[in-house]
Amino acid sequence: MATSDKITKEKQQLSEALARVDAQREKLAGQLSELEAAERMLARYSKGAGPRKTASAKTSATTRKATAPARSRGRTRAAKDSSSRPHLAPLGDQVLALATG
Repeated sequence: MATSDKITKEKQQLSEALARVDAQREKLAGQLSELEAAERMLARYSKGAGPRKTASAKTSATTRKATAPARSRGRTRAAKDSSSRPHLAPLGDQVLALATG
């Protein structure tokens, strides 16, 4: 029974450690999204400097190059009627637009 108790105790410790790591990941993801929104706002309102690519945009661009192109099914996106759905800006940009008036 001592071995089983050790295993149970170890599982409990690992579960607690995993919960802490998950909470930290969520906190960091929130901070990252706030920083990206602030960076977009600074890029929009800073004078003289053009828009810069964020670190996440650079990462996603290199990731897209590494992945294989998707196979199309039937009609392409351009062939679809684009007037059926209005073009919406990303949520973060909508929030910034509302905040700045």
